[in-house]
Amino acid sequence: MIKNKFLTKFIKLIVYTLSPFVICFLLLIYPFLKIRFSFQSAERIGEISTQMEVYLSEKQLGLCKKRILDIFILTDLISNYTFIELLKKKVLIYPNFLTHPIYKTLNYLSKYFQFFNHFILRTKYEDNNFCIMRSNINLAPDDYFIKEGESFLKKIGIPQDAKIICLIVRDETYLKKKFPNKDWEYHNYRNCNIENFKDAINFATNKGYYVFRMGETVGKDLDIDNNMYIDYSKKFRTDFLDIYLAYRCTFCITTSTGWDCVPAFTFRKPVLWTNYVPVGNLLTYSPNFIFSFKIHKNKLSDKNLSLKSISESNVSYATNSDLYKNSSIELIENSPNQLVELTKEMIELVDDNHNYSVEELENQKKF
Repeated sequence: MIKNKFLTKFIKLIVYTLSPFVICFLLLIYPFLKIRFSFQSAERIGEISTQMEVYLSEKQLGLCKKRILDIFILTDLISNYTFIELLKKKVLIYPNFLTHPIYKTLNYLSKYFQFFNHFILRTKYEDNNFCIMRSNINLAPDDYFIKEGESFLKKIGIPQDAKIICLIVRDETYLKKKFPNKDWEYHNYRNCNIENFKDAINFATNKGYYVFRMGETVGKDLDIDNNMYIDYSKKFRTDFLDIYLAYRCTFCITTSTGWDCVPAFTFRKPVLWTNYVPVGNLLTYSPNFIFSFKIHKNKLSDKNLSLKSISESNVSYATNSDLYKNSSIELIENSPNQLVELTKEMIELVDDNHNYSVEELENQKKF
């Protein structure tokens, strides 16, 4: 291991030394072929899956210029290797130690010479042109992938035609485990209690759905006597199955964690986003999404805030727990009964059996 690290650093040093020659080559061929380098954070699957899906969908729809070759570089820490293997079938991903020095050199030059920005690709999180839902699935798995996933379901007694819900409820455990040297308390405003979802799970299973609890690691077990509830996170979790179940599920229920972007965007699945905060960051890219917010309660007036009041309190885009605290706002999770009603609405929507009233449709337009 020590030898490998030394070798990697040695190769990086050589590439840094050769970078001026590589950049001269890039300049020379620029009139005929533009080569761009893009650095992707693969540490968090939500970030890379969404940004790459926007990129691939825009490319599929022809919104990217021709005569461009894009080379992608990943962080050393990979959140899900199966996802990266699917991604490698669609884009060029070269080893970090070979390409990162070139990217860093170009990025440094771009700060002083605007022209060098032509060689940097900065992917985006926002699907401004709604390309994801206008395009076909970019990372569609092959037959072997699907058969391997079906074999797992058969092994644990799940019928081939079963309806499946992937449920993921955020807590602080994953980030603490993955990045132990960083203080993640500022993200605690996003955490939710898995116990609140027990009634929704039982409702869904009564409707014939199997419910898989997702998550690479979770902080709290759920004690529930229900043989259609699968404690996947604790018993079966793998990188492969994380991606397969995102592809296979009927829909996803989430509190907004990152992994949910794989079913939502990579595989275009319906998603029920519960307890969503901050309210201004809604990923409204699909008509197959349903959102509910955490209730924002003003502790001084003891009143729940409307969306307008939330905006006036300057927390519409608050991504730090202290911002809510300093604004005297308490975030209250969706109640078990509300989660049942939301799950019912999503099931009816998936089954094409939900009729919105005229008032509800008008409220949607206003929103």
